[in-house]
Amino acid sequence: MKKKLEYLWRVVNLIKNKNILNALVPVVAVILALLIGAGIILYMGESPTKAYYYLFTGAFDGLTPIARTLLEATPLIFTGLSVLVAFKGGMFNIGAQGQMTMAGLAAAAVGGFVANVFISNVFVILIIGGLAGFLWAAVAGWLKAKLGVHEVISTIMLNYIAVSFEQYCLNYPLKAPGINPQTPAVIASARLGKLLDVRVPLNYGFIIALVAVFVVWFVLEKTVLGYHIKAVGFNPTAAENNGINVKKIILLTLGISGFLAGLGGVERVLGGVGQYAYKTGLTATYGFDGIAVALLGKNTPIGALLAAILFAALRVGGRAMQFNTSIPSQMVIMIQAIIILLIAAENMIRSWLEKKGSKGGAE
Repeated sequence: MKKKLEYLWRVVNLIKNKNILNALVPVVAVILALLIGAGIILYMGESPTKAYYYLFTGAFDGLTPIARTLLEATPLIFTGLSVLVAFKGGMFNIGAQGQMTMAGLAAAAVGGFVANVFISNVFVILIIGGLAGFLWAAVAGWLKAKLGVHEVISTIMLNYIAVSFEQYCLNYPLKAPGINPQTPAVIASARLGKLLDVRVPLNYGFIIALVAVFVVWFVLEKTVLGYHIKAVGFNPTAAENNGINVKKIILLTLGISGFLAGLGGVERVLGGVGQYAYKTGLTATYGFDGIAVALLGKNTPIGALLAAILFAALRVGGRAMQFNTSIPSQMVIMIQAIIILLIAAENMIRSWLEKKGSKGGAE
């Protein structure tokens, strides 16, 4: 009995620890979302155990499903990091989708129309595409720094401009011969090689995403720039009073955010089919899903990585669940939405965990 009480007391102390509590909130949110989803599945006349079995085996049971999950997770990692960096600077980047689009178009233009191996190689195009995302986001940064235009409004409007520009480019200057609105395939030196010998085109973009996770962590936690970004995000007035150029940091923060989103757009073009078309996935909602990834990851690079893999697994496994049961894949969207709602209700979960900890301590 004494050992049980000692164990319970350790658990209570862990829950009281702020870092542990922060880590528990998204875990509890995911578990609650899966439980609510199980209730809905049961109401629909299916077995939650059977549905979740196919959901998770469809995402992780074998090399091919794992490759498919990681391929789906790659752009989510980039956009999650993009939104995360903006959050750290006290800004809300809604424009990751447009930044991906502009970077993808830049990558397709250089890789498909410039027949020079010194320019049209994967490393140069990654930089060019990233810079395209940087510049597109920097427009919103300049508007906020100089004119006080809120970044939510400007980035949303820039998304619409990017979509219209995409349609123009795919139908006119960048259009490949044929009826489909798509660019020519990029040359071989511009392609991102396959990472695994499977049918799924998982490419080295995933490795680049992992490198980006480390770089973002290092910049935010170990550099002066990272300190300035977080200082401005916490209190711009205090930061300015301490000699930080707030306008410059705002511009740089949104620019870096756009650069990361741009890398996601480049990966969609240089990997897989190797051209900009609707089947590259750039018309998906990766930019907006990055917001959910950053929130679930608690605005930490490692958390964003894990959240991106979770959302990708739900998407990939959802297709397997739909194929093997009567549950539609839209159930996955419902689970994702519930997770986001619970993360938004973080204080409720935090309060519940703290009460559990207090009761355990009292006992």
